[in-house]
Amino acid sequence: MKLAATIAAAAVSASAAVSASAATSNPLHNTKLNIPTITIAPTVEMPLQGLGTWEYNDTVAEAAVTAALDMGYTHIDTALGYDNQEGIARALKATSRPRDSYFITSKIPGGQNHSAATASLDLALEQLGLDYVDLMLTHFPATWEGEGGKEMRLQTWAALEDFVRAGKARAIGVSHYCIQHIKDILEVNTIPVAINQVQYHVGMGTAVPNATDGIEWDWAHGITYESFSPLCGPCDGSDHWELINGTLVTSIGAKYNKTGPQVALKWQVQQGIPVIPKTSNPEHMAENADLFSWTLSEEDMAALTKTTVPPVAGNGPDDSGDCEIA
Repeated sequence: MKLAATIAAAAVSASAAVSASAATSNPLHNTKLNIPTITIAPTVEMPLQGLGTWEYNDTVAEAAVTAALDMGYTHIDTALGYDNQEGIARALKATSRPRDSYFITSKIPGGQNHSAATASLDLALEQLGLDYVDLMLTHFPATWEGEGGKEMRLQTWAALEDFVRAGKARAIGVSHYCIQHIKDILEVNTIPVAINQVQYHVGMGTAVPNATDGIEWDWAHGITYESFSPLCGPCDGSDHWELINGTLVTSIGAKYNKTGPQVALKWQVQQGIPVIPKTSNPEHMAENADLFSWTLSEEDMAALTKTTVPPVAGNGPDDSGDCEIA
């Protein structure tokens, strides 16, 4: 199936899922922002927009999460490797909001055996000061150096499943995984792969699987495809700013009285792709959440899908680098 057709089908499916979930009494909807959710696993709904915290230290992460929770954000994304979970824990402890009114995602390093992965999972939960996370991911299909292979992927996944059975995670998934990596997991899993969290943004709408890590395949196999760096934060040079003040997103934004980043984010959530843009600026935080009271036209969606700028940040315009991992 061509990607444009897949996007259209996903948008219809996402709209149905969001509409269905919005009709429930989900505490995630009882906040100031009322951010829609999408079902990622049985009884588990994930907000379509949240706050990323990559590269924030404890102090910045604490302040950003505090501001986000006060504003009504319902999803906070972090990772053991970010070294900021203790700051986030302070923000969570200080909020007056009930635990079921926000969704927490964390990640553990890839390439670990069962015992090491279990220790990482327990440490992540301890740092966050929580009894459970809503979503736990394995951060990479190997170590960051590319070591571990299939055997360690299977052992890490087994530890994640045990974590769910212990009541410490509501859903589990992966990040940076390509098709061949997920196929390894599908040989043995007894709990669904809920999420594949991958770099994705405007400029990649017609990109090949080696760039997207296999968005169409994930959708076809019932795996929610989540976007990290949805504004191309890791991109170099002029590409870094293309989704902030580039001609395409700003010209489209002018039609709706929205900013370039809002247009770039809306292109994704309108397809049912959850996004976790990073910011510590409350003004930008509010803009990044203002995505659900307006709709991009089919013409504008098509133009955003068609553009190839900026490409994936990785090993080249058609290569994220993830699919080279054995």
